[in-house]
This record gives sequence, C-alpha cells and structure tokens, in this order.
Amino acid sequence: MNSAPNDSQTYYPSSGNPENWTPVNQAETFVPTAVQLQRAKDLKRFNQLAVYLPLGLITAAALGFFIYLLILAIWPPYEDTRLFLSGVADIILILFLLPVMLIFGLLVAGLIGGIIYWQQSRKADGEPSLQNKYGRFRLLLWKLDQKLSGVYRQIDQLMPKLAGPVIKFNATMAYINTRLARLSGRSDATNQ
Repeated sequence: MNSAPNDSQTYYPSSGNPENWTPVNQAETFVPTAVQLQRAKDLKRFNQLAVYLPLGLITAAALGFFIYLLILAIWPPYEDTRLFLSGVADIILILFLLPVMLIFGLLVAGLIGGIIYWQQSRKADGEPSLQNKYGRFRLLLWKLDQKLSGVYRQIDQLMPKLAGPVIKFNATMAYINTRLARLSGRSDATNQ
C-alpha cells in the first residue's frame, strides 16, 4: 500500500472541508507547529533545571573547595592545617587511583589467566607438530573459525523454518486484502 500521493504537489487543509485544501508553497521556509515549539520550550526548561543547574552547582562547589584548599595551602592559619591538607590530598589521590588500579589489576589477572590457559591448552591438544608449524594463535583462530562455521550452518538450517511461517502469514494477509478490495469494488488504480 502506497499512501504517499503520486502527484508533485501535496495538499493540506486550510479548513475542515476537502474542497478547501490548498497546495503547500514549496518556497516558504519550515515553520514549526505550536506543539513542537512547546516541546522545545519544555525540553529547554527541563535541561536547565535537571541538567545544567545541578552541574553548575556541583562545579561551583568543587571549584570553591579547590580555592579554599589553595588558600589554606598558601596561608595556613594553624599548624594542623597542613595535616588536614595532606589528608585531603591523600583522599583525592586514592579516589583517582582506585579505578586505575582496578583496571590494571584486571588486566594483569587476565594476562596471567591467558598464560595459564595457553600452557594447559598446549599440553591438552596433543598437536605439537601443528603448533610448531603454524603457531598457537593461528590454531586458535582456526578452531574459532570451525566453531563459527558450525554456528552458520545451524543458522542456515534454522532460518527457513523461522521465515516460512512469516512468509506464509504475509502471503495470506496480502491475499485477504486483495480479495476484500475486489469484493468491495475498488480497482487496482485506487490502491496505488
């Protein structure tokens, strides 16, 4: 079903009656509707209240705290201030280094696990001549290729079984639509 008009001009109603429909002036620039303008206004207000205001407050608080710490570092009012600044610096350092340590810790654990896996797979495979000739990485890629080929074969067998009912349903619906259109007296020219 093609619902788009075939003629070069599209008509929009200037009032409720179809005989009063007027063609769209293609030379005019796009004018958004009142609903679109209201949505844009609501989105702007939401962004200001829910995004920009909290970000601004958090940024201002962090900047104020940083300036306060800088003033304390330059002109400490008490001797204990240096201990306080040292503690704050330690906390900031720990908070910034924890994610880095976690990432590199996982990387090292993965590397150690990979080495152990390679050692065990080399002993278990029983194909040292192939490993010496082609290398372990290429053998791993070949094994992966064989697994993926098996998956592709299964997909090729399964897809016709899944697509068959869908195709049959669509064909039935097209037949019913065509049959109803012919029964109601509509011609093919009005359907296009």
